[in-house]
Amino acid sequence: MSLRERKQRSARPFLPGDDGDDDGPKRPKVDRPDTKELMRRMRRVDKDQSKRYRQRTGQ
Repeated sequence: MSLRERKQRSARPFLPGDDGDDDGPKRPKVDRPDTKELMRRMRRVDKDQSKRYRQRTGQ
């Protein structure tokens, strides 16, 4: 068995906004959801839905 030498890579500092290795997978750049839209959708949620579900399933 022959052991291969480790490949030496130049160490560069990790800067903010730097994704690390250039050849690896990248994190997608996704915008945060609009909080006004989220709150509008949450207002439409039925608060008693869980009670009705438990009653319907016999729990």
